[in-house]
Amino acid sequence: MAQSGAQQKVSAEECVRAEWVSHLPGERQQLFRDVLVSLEASYTMMSVALDEAMRLRADGQLVQARAQAGVCGELGERLARKVGILIHGMKEHGEKMPVLPVVLPLIASNFRHSETRLAARLHWLLHKLMPNLRLRFFHKLRVLQAAVGGLARQFKATTREIAENQSVKPTVAWQELDYLHYDLNTCLREAIVTMKCFLRGMPEDLFAVFQQQLRGIPTTPAEEQAAKLIGTKSAQRLAAQLITPFPPRY
Repeated sequence: MAQSGAQQKVSAEECVRAEWVSHLPGERQQLFRDVLVSLEASYTMMSVALDEAMRLRADGQLVQARAQAGVCGELGERLARKVGILIHGMKEHGEKMPVLPVVLPLIASNFRHSETRLAARLHWLLHKLMPNLRLRFFHKLRVLQAAVGGLARQFKATTREIAENQSVKPTVAWQELDYLHYDLNTCLREAIVTMKCFLRGMPEDLFAVFQQQLRGIPTTPAEEQAAKLIGTKSAQRLAAQLITPFPPRY
């Protein structure tokens, strides 16, 4: 008996959730953890910098807030570069894999910026129309890659306008930074979940190459220091205090 659309959707969600909560075997779990910590370190640095800029602005220290905003743009660009390397690697090796993981469509309500919400709605619609998992997998990676690149460019341009005091509507510009940061975070979470599902099904020979690629992602000394804090109680308290928290998904 054919399943209804609702039943198929629940099945896909349950499949992805089961992959997310289960451990990977051996070196794959270690690689996943190492890449996750590296990405989280970059994201935390960007978030802390933005949070500090917003607090300075709220306290009326506008000159200092603008200077701090200028720092955020570079950090956002660096995070986007790391996520881009991850997505590119999954696309490259996925082409050689006979079986690819189940992916879920993006959900517009998990985004805040109008352009990203529109892209998520279009992705959701096309995802439903695609006839097989392979098309859905590569389509999601393409959408995520384009979204991350676009968000990072807008984020950097907006931080530059604020830092150089060239924004015509400063309040709108600061709100846009918040939205862009939130959406970068959502894309990051989607990429992380996809990576874990992807690693489980990789053939051993492809995994060895993929592992080498991901371990070659450049890391700054500041990111190495931030990575040491990931998962500690201090980092958890910091995350709870940030103005823009993690969007819920998995």
